[in-house]
Amino acid sequence: LLKYGNIRGPKRTISVTSVSFCPLKAALTTRYDVRFFGEKNKERILGQVLHMGLLGLIKDSWSYLQGDIEATPEIEKEVSYELGDGWLLTGRIDLVIGEHVFEFKFLSDWSYEKIPENLDEVDEESVLNAYTEQLNAYLNILPDAEFGHLWIFRHNELIPWKKLEIKKDSKAFKGFLKRAKGIVKLIESIENGELPKDPEPRFEWECKNCIFKSICSK
Repeated sequence: LLKYGNIRGPKRTISVTSVSFCPLKAALTTRYDVRFFGEKNKERILGQVLHMGLLGLIKDSWSYLQGDIEATPEIEKEVSYELGDGWLLTGRIDLVIGEHVFEFKFLSDWSYEKIPENLDEVDEESVLNAYTEQLNAYLNILPDAEFGHLWIFRHNELIPWKKLEIKKDSKAFKGFLKRAKGIVKLIESIENGELPKDPEPRFEWECKNCIFKSICSK
């Protein structure tokens, strides 16, 4: 199901999540406020329920879990970063505890054994590259954040899971911001009636199920 035509006027925000994927798709989605709700199959619904349940469990059980940690957990913390010219980079972090930032991802296509143990094992075309750079963006947006934790679950279960530790990388964040500003330029081009002739998706597999493939020259 598509919803198009932003009745609130053009958005001046770009989501952290969208920057990690095809820039043209991000530009079109942002400019026209397009939302793809997709099929509500059993696995997807269960994954969403588990995600919400995990965050709720941490929040409700914090007095028992915190030990000697003084910081209070912040669930689904909203953040933003100034891109200039009236544009904001925005995101919502799963969990922040002091200087630690957590993101929880539920993957349906991989067996537990195939989930990488460390970043060196992550393939160039893996969606985990998008997730790790999003987490790094959050580490750089939050002034007190230092440590990133990406927890990876199978789509329909909480146990077992694997963890990737993400180091704060300011150089990588600069590249991330450059891509975000490139999306702004694409949006401005679209507003001027120009559509890029040779779009470059971030990952080759993105084009297969893209909702814009009927108007894309790729």
